[in-house]
Amino acid sequence: MSAELGFLSLLLALACALLQSVAAFQKNGARLAISAARAHAFAVGTAFLFLLAAFAASDFSVAVVIANSHSSNPLFYKISAGWGNHEGSMLLWALILSIYGAAFAHIHGNSGADSRFAIGILGILSAGVLAFIALLSNPFWRQIPALADGHGFNPLLQDIGLIIHPPMLYLGYVGFAVPFAMVIGALAKGKVDAAWAKRARPWMLIAWGFLTWGIALGSWWAYRELGWGGYWFWDPAENASLLPWLVGAALVHSTLVLERRGGFPGWTALLAIITFSLSLIGTFIIRSGLITSVHAFAVDPARGLAILAYLIVVIVAAMALFAWRAKDLEADIQFTPASREAMVLINNLVMSSAAATVFLGTLYPLLIDAIGAAPLSVGAPFFTSTAIPLFIIGMLAMGLAPLAAWRKGSLMRVLGQSRFALAVAIIGALITLALKPGGFMGPLGVGAALWVGAGTLTYGVQRRKAKWNMDQWAMVLGHFGLAIAALGMAATALFSTEVSKAVIPGDIAKLGNIEVRFEGIENMRGPNYIADRGEISILGKDGTVKNTLYPERRVYPVSGMQTTEAVLASTPLADLHVSISALTQGNGDQAVVSGWAVRLFHRPLIGWIWFGAALTGFGSLMGGFGILWRRRTPIADPALQKEKPA
Repeated sequence: MSAELGFLSLLLALACALLQSVAAFQKNGARLAISAARAHAFAVGTAFLFLLAAFAASDFSVAVVIANSHSSNPLFYKISAGWGNHEGSMLLWALILSIYGAAFAHIHGNSGADSRFAIGILGILSAGVLAFIALLSNPFWRQIPALADGHGFNPLLQDIGLIIHPPMLYLGYVGFAVPFAMVIGALAKGKVDAAWAKRARPWMLIAWGFLTWGIALGSWWAYRELGWGGYWFWDPAENASLLPWLVGAALVHSTLVLERRGGFPGWTALLAIITFSLSLIGTFIIRSGLITSVHAFAVDPARGLAILAYLIVVIVAAMALFAWRAKDLEADIQFTPASREAMVLINNLVMSSAAATVFLGTLYPLLIDAIGAAPLSVGAPFFTSTAIPLFIIGMLAMGLAPLAAWRKGSLMRVLGQSRFALAVAIIGALITLALKPGGFMGPLGVGAALWVGAGTLTYGVQRRKAKWNMDQWAMVLGHFGLAIAALGMAATALFSTEVSKAVIPGDIAKLGNIEVRFEGIENMRGPNYIADRGEISILGKDGTVKNTLYPERRVYPVSGMQTTEAVLASTPLADLHVSISALTQGNGDQAVVSGWAVRLFHRPLIGWIWFGAALTGFGSLMGGFGILWRRRTPIADPALQKEKPA
């Protein structure tokens, strides 16, 4: 009965979402809209729990459980398989959207007509997703007769990093629906101003913080699980999450100018629309079957067309409303070229240009392939040569912005305050150039990272005796975390080394000053896999064993899929990434293992990437939730409080 009850909960959620929308567009419907939003979230949550229960119980009469689970899977992976597939992930998408909608309705439900309209927009967005799930992507579909067992869960997804990654990513993706709905509500009333920015910015910080964590978790999983020693491949699925992150960063900063100075209202409204639109486009890329990726779910064309139709309706309607109201969104503010407004504007232009570059490089090959033209490959060299220089320019403005004054900033004054940061950046860049001559992009990247980090420290020292608010904490932690992550990226790109060697037991492989000895292979059995586990001894200078690592090559009998399980010897300054692979030769129709190879990667400062990203996300979330708590609006009975005029 869990599948039937889950589907009924899904239909109830759809009805509540529609009621939420209808009530929100009524002048005196705020109270009903708030109640409907809460019921809507509860119903989606109930449906999602019924789905997880079906996976936990290995109910192989439910089609999605058959396709994505197996009785031999550990319970943890049975449950996580609930969102490791197309149907379950879309239900998770709907759940997170409903939770955001209920939270927004609770906090801002009686804040005025534009907020009430935003609740209605959130209801419409959710109703569209729920209708798609119910009609074309039903996770509760029964298969009769039931099977004795399932087809198994994708082995690549059986990792803690990729289990947490989708929910975290969705909290970011879907979180941008709130500022999107808020800006649509404000445009409907013809007013995007400082008061709107004050209410909207914490939601932007929350969404951007979760998206930062989601992207970082995905790259951490790729580094540990895929065995190639890297963390970012410029895969279309990876780029799909990077796009709203870039434009979302511009949105957060632009909204700050709108809140503090009343500037950039039209630009801020446009960024809010584009950020959520890119989140929808990312969903379309992953869920439509356009690409084949470990991150993607290939689905039938009907589903892809339905998602595309939803995307087009939402984006076109929002852009049409923006175009209609554009003349009402002009603001005349004066500022000097060295003011904080100017630094934010530079940051906005750089982040938007970088997003446009990544967007073009990601979608153009897909478009060429879709129309049947000759296949076109756009890989890492294109993105590295176009997007990375833009990021460096943006970091230069980021280092100056905290020290620049509003409106009448002076370049000489800002540079004077930045002299310590400038010295650190120049020295760091020169040392990097001396260690790695032959190119300027790498040293510039190191210098830019040190510039932002030292500039942020300067800001903190100058204001160490002042009482800090959540905005300042969010900025300092966010900027400093990005500086740490950027320094890790630059060091990894410049100074990484690797070696691959065919070995027999007792052989020694060398990588610089690192020596490891291959001790042999042991066969072992896991809960749902068979593994060849290597034993690798890390040797000291005197030949003694300092550490022993156990990389694996796993085979999952249910799917027949093989995975590489790398292991890490990590210190704060570097990782030694170790993996093994089988050397095979043909024997009729079968490949026979004839030997083994050990692959070693030395990655300086790579751990700084994830530490910095975690710090940045934490700063953004702390700022968003802190500001939201401080500015929360208690729910009042509409019968006792008249709605504020628009």
